[in-house]
Amino acid sequence: MAINQHKILREAVRFRQLIQSCEPEKTALVTEHFPVMNCKLTSMILVYHFLKLYPELEIRGIGGVRPKNGLITHYWIEIEGVVIDITGDQYNLIEDDQLDDFLVALRPYSPIHVAKVEDSFLYDVFEISYVDTFTVGLPGISESFIESLEFSYTQLTSTEKCT
Repeated sequence: MAINQHKILREAVRFRQLIQSCEPEKTALVTEHFPVMNCKLTSMILVYHFLKLYPELEIRGIGGVRPKNGLITHYWIEIEGVVIDITGDQYNLIEDDQLDDFLVALRPYSPIHVAKVEDSFLYDVFEISYVDTFTVGLPGISESFIESLEFSYTQLTSTEKCT
């Protein structure tokens, strides 16, 4: 079963709303400064979410870095040629002097960015430094981290929010 861009966007929006409805200090794997410095952890919870909904998917996690300085990084996921970034708005919140002029000039960033790979600005902003591949069961991921993902996911999706 293929998943289309509309379904991906709907789930990304829903998931970002779940994260924002929770108190970060009560949510495992989400820090108090969300979305700042939360791109990889929350992307991993989103990977877990998509694999629960669509276990046949292969999801790519993309680690990007700003060319030249190499200190500014970002992480997002791709599903079937569609980019999903649920923490890009962190670059609206980070102080100008901690970013480069190019990142500052692109403000404001949307909290949710879903686009076809060829249409995504992320590949113009970040150089790919590594790619992770995720499938059902999350092979290659430690059992303790998978347990943390499960716990975070349960916190975010339960009726008793983030307790």
